[in-house]
Amino acid sequence: MAGHEVGWDELAGQSFFVHEQGCSYSDHLVRTLLTLPGPPPRLTRFGSIEAARSCVAAGLGLTLLPRATVERQLADGQLAEVHGPPIPPVPVQLTRHRRRWTSPAARAVADELTRRLAA
Repeated sequence: MAGHEVGWDELAGQSFFVHEQGCSYSDHLVRTLLTLPGPPPRLTRFGSIEAARSCVAAGLGLTLLPRATVERQLADGQLAEVHGPPIPPVPVQLTRHRRRWTSPAARAVADELTRRLAA
């Protein structure tokens, strides 16, 4: 499938390894796949990105993961990107306990992430 753009109709017949329920991008993908005509796709949910990524690297199906979690595997050729239908952007949230002290290092990381993600 890599190398050309695929549509939802082609994706519906695949096995998917997705992150646990409550993950915004996985939940969106699952909702979309379940609205497609025909038999429902084969879906397996995992509590870790590594588990989904490993199943896909073994050739067992597809996944939708943040690019940052697969950069090395894409560069090494362990994974291939499938160009499919557009997926809406997923909001990123950075949270902390409001009553806990935030170290200068944690504040610097939060400030840098906020600066980069706002661009």
